Amino acid sequence: MDVTCSHSKNPTIGWDITASAKAGTGEKIARAQIFVNGDSAYDKLFDAPVNSWQEQLPGQGEYPGDNEVLVVITDDKGEDTDSIDSWS
Repeated sequence: MDVTCSHSKNPTIGWDITASAKAGTGEKIARAQIFVNGDSAYDKLFDAPVNSWQEQLPGQGEYPGDNEVLVVITDDKGEDTDSIDSWS
């Protein structure tokens, strides 16, 4: 499973968060979760597991300040893969 997340400054407020995942051979994505500074910002279960997923959340986190985004992808076998992006 290839899971990524990144941030960019939102011209209005906070940060825009972009997260994505691509399943490997024999894998499917069953659930995607995004946590911003420890709080759940996105949680989606896929009734029919998918091969790839992408989501953008605008205006998240604190500016200025310390921020962390955690993306957790659960595959169709119940195994988690995560990615963390943190910045000040």
